[in-house]
Amino acid sequence: MSVPFLVSAPGKVIIFGEHSAVYNEPAVAASVSALRTYLFVEPSEDPEEIELDFPDINFNHKWHYNDFASILQDAEGLEEARLNTRELSQKIVSQLEVVQGELRNTLYYYAALCFCYLYVCLCPHIKGMKFHVKSTLPIGAGLGSSASISVALSLAMAHLSGHIRADKPELSVSEKKFINTWSFLGEKCIQGTPSGIDNAVATYGNAVLFKREMDGTTNFEFVEQFPQIPMVLTYTKIPRSTKTLVGNVRELVIRQPNVIKPVLTAMGQLALRGTEILDSLDDKNYEELLELVRVNHGLLVALGVSHPGLELVRFECDTNALGATKLTGAGGGGCLLTILHKTTTQEQVQQFKTKLESSYGYKTFQTDLGGIGCGILPRDLIADDKLENIKSLFCQEVSNDRIDQLLLPGKTDLHWIH
Repeated sequence: MSVPFLVSAPGKVIIFGEHSAVYNEPAVAASVSALRTYLFVEPSEDPEEIELDFPDINFNHKWHYNDFASILQDAEGLEEARLNTRELSQKIVSQLEVVQGELRNTLYYYAALCFCYLYVCLCPHIKGMKFHVKSTLPIGAGLGSSASISVALSLAMAHLSGHIRADKPELSVSEKKFINTWSFLGEKCIQGTPSGIDNAVATYGNAVLFKREMDGTTNFEFVEQFPQIPMVLTYTKIPRSTKTLVGNVRELVIRQPNVIKPVLTAMGQLALRGTEILDSLDDKNYEELLELVRVNHGLLVALGVSHPGLELVRFECDTNALGATKLTGAGGGGCLLTILHKTTTQEQVQQFKTKLESSYGYKTFQTDLGGIGCGILPRDLIADDKLENIKSLFCQEVSNDRIDQLLLPGKTDLHWIH
C-alpha cells in the first residue's frame, strides 16, 4: 500500500416502495453513480496525527495518535469489536466519547465518531495520514450521503491496513462484503439504527431489492446487471421530518386499515414487478418501468406524503411529456426522480432543469439511475501528471462539474477498481 490514493462511493435513491417497506413490503433502491463521495488520502504534515478534512460541512479536525492510546492498548476489546460486526462495541464507543472531547457537543460528533470507530478497528497502527472528503451529493437530502461517506472511509481504511490490496482489476465478492459490513457499523455511528440499505447500494452499486422481516432483519437481493437509465434528480430543498411523515402514515393505517393496507400491498407488488423489469430491461418493457414510477407516486400521494412543491415538478414533467416523476425517500419535500422517455431530447431536459431552477429555486442533477458502487484508485494507477490536478480538487473550493470532469468513474480515463 502506498499513498496518496483515492476512493469513492455513490449515493442512492429509492425507486419503489417508500413507506410500504416499513410494513414489511419489498422495496427497491438504486445507486446514483454520478453523485458520489470522494476521499483522498495522503500523508499529513505531522507524522503523529490523523486528520479529517470535510469542507462540505465545514469540518476539520486533527487527532494525535496518543489520543487513542488507551483504546489501542485494549487488544481484547478491539478483537471483540472486530469479531462481532453485527453491533457497535459499546465499550469502544464509550472510550471514543472521551477522545472526542469538545466535539461531543457539536453537530460533527457523529461524523467524527464514525471516522474514529472505523480507524481504531480497521487501521489502528497507521498514523500520519490526512483524509480529505469531497462530495457531489447534496448533504442531508435523503440521497444516502452518510452511507456514501461511511463506505468510502471503510474502503480507504481497509486499504491502509492491507485488508484490501487493490492489486486486481476488480474488487472481489469477499472484499465488497467486508466493506459493506464495516460501512454498516459506520452508519450505526451516524444514524443509530440504519436499515443497511444505503450502505449496501453504495458498496455494490446498481439496484437492490430489500424486504424487512418480522424479526427485524433485512433481506437483500441484488440486481447487478441492468443498463444505466437516464434521469433528472431534483432537490427541492424543502425541509421535512422523516419521523413525522412515517408517523402520519402509521396513524392513517390505524384509522383506515381496510383502505390503506391494500395500498401498501400494491406498492410491494409494484416493487417486485419493477425488479423483474430492471433485471431484463429492454425497449419493450422500458415504458412499463415509467408506468410503475407514475403509479408509485400516485400511491404515495394517497398516503399523504407528497407536498405542493413536489407536485410542481411532476406538473412540469407531465406538461412537457418528459417521462415519469415520483418523490424518492420519505416525501414531504426532499427529492424527486424523473426517468426520461427514450425520445426525450437534451434540449427538453435543459428547459426542464432551467424552469425548476429559475422559477422554483430547486437544484437539479442530470444523471443516470444505477451504475457502479464503490471504487478505489491506488497510487500506482495515478499518473504523476494527474496527481497534482487530483490533489488540487481537495485543497481548494471547486465546482461539482470540475470534480466530475477529473474523477467521475466511467467518464474519465482513470482506471478505477470497482
